[in-house]
Amino acid sequence: MSESLIPKSEIMRLLAENSGNAFAHTTYKEESLRFHLLMQGDIRAVEESDRMCDPDMQGTLSLDPIRNARYLFIVNTGLATRYCIEAGVPQERVYAASDLYIQKADVTDSIADIRALNREFWKHAVELVRDSQNARHYSKPIMVCLDYIDSHFTTKITLRDLAGETDLHPAYLAVLFRKEVGEPFGSYLGRRRTDTARALLTRTEYSYAKIAYSLGYCSQSHFIKSFRGACGLTPHQYRMRFYNANISVHTQVVMEK
Repeated sequence: MSESLIPKSEIMRLLAENSGNAFAHTTYKEESLRFHLLMQGDIRAVEESDRMCDPDMQGTLSLDPIRNARYLFIVNTGLATRYCIEAGVPQERVYAASDLYIQKADVTDSIADIRALNREFWKHAVELVRDSQNARHYSKPIMVCLDYIDSHFTTKITLRDLAGETDLHPAYLAVLFRKEVGEPFGSYLGRRRTDTARALLTRTEYSYAKIAYSLGYCSQSHFIKSFRGACGLTPHQYRMRFYNANISVHTQVVMEK
């Protein structure tokens, strides 16, 4: 049996040191409070989370103060992500948000800015939970469909694909989808793609062709026609009017690959 990378004696040493300094980590009850508040969509979860980011409450994960703050942020964000999913938030939506915030924290070199990121993420998480609570209650097959669309809407998706995921006949699923979601599958998918195209047009320098193909459109002309029909503007006109120079860190990372 190989020797442990961290011997038990080192763990015992840290326990003794913490005891000598009268330091104790936050209790499970304290930890549970912020997540209970989050799952209830209670904005007080933001303040609790900020309090829990204090290194005096959580211990030392790194001897470097900024790296320690970054690690605490990542732990907080990861736990909040899983609690959001338990509260009913579609997993891809909360994972996408947590990925972006963690990427931003990774290039942030100020403890105050990392704490601000933590507050902002938790506020967003509370909003996601509230939106989920206020949303319609869907049957299991439709929830499977919505999660599948969230995960695959940048590729070609057919009603037959969704039927295969739910073990339902395509015709029956089409009726059920329209009844519960309030619009046909094709309309819902098109709206999701248009919303994403808006974000890519205003926050990236991607070409119109790249956006078209990355969102599953068969051609650039098809994308332009669909986008103009939904927004009343061509992709070029929309970008010129609403472009935001504050490109997200996620976009920069992708562009550099």
